Amino acid sequence: MPINKSSKLHLILAFNNEILILTLLTASFFLLMNLFNHQLNEKIWEYLLLIFTLGKIYLIIPKTLKKLDVLMKNNHDFNHVLLVLGTVISVIIISFSIDYLCISEINSNAFAGLNSEETLHVRFFNFLYYSIVTFSGVGYGDIYPKSTISKLITILEIISSFVMIVFIISKYFRKKEEQKLTI
Repeated sequence: MPINKSSKLHLILAFNNEILILTLLTASFFLLMNLFNHQLNEKIWEYLLLIFTLGKIYLIIPKTLKKLDVLMKNNHDFNHVLLVLGTVISVIIISFSIDYLCISEINSNAFAGLNSEETLHVRFFNFLYYSIVTFSGVGYGDIYPKSTISKLITILEIISSFVMIVFIISKYFRKKEEQKLTI
């Protein structure tokens, strides 16, 4: 059955809108934290960040699995699946980078290997690098978590990485094998 190009575009745009909303919510958390003087109530902001991170991961993973099912059900090619996965992985990495930036704003000693005196842009770039290294499983160790909250958020990124890479990709190939058997 041929796939309508407009339905492909609609599916990908709808998914990207959800990802954009998630990214904006994460950035909004950072702004709110700075607006309400996060340094007076460090523990409260740490717990709020942990709850927020758990919530967004709880939403991203099932939504990605559902979108992947739709893509495979509609016989989208592998390039479309890779585009969606690449988008989701990029957003997860950027989202965790902002989470790490929030942690460093709450507690300047949450990570080792960073200079807390650097500008916001430089610190974000360093956390983007840290997030990519963590998500990929490389773990160079030049930047590492020291506080409990930074360790917990890092663990959540590692779990997200495992689920995204192992379960979702294996699910795709399992579906492809099932489709080959039915043909």
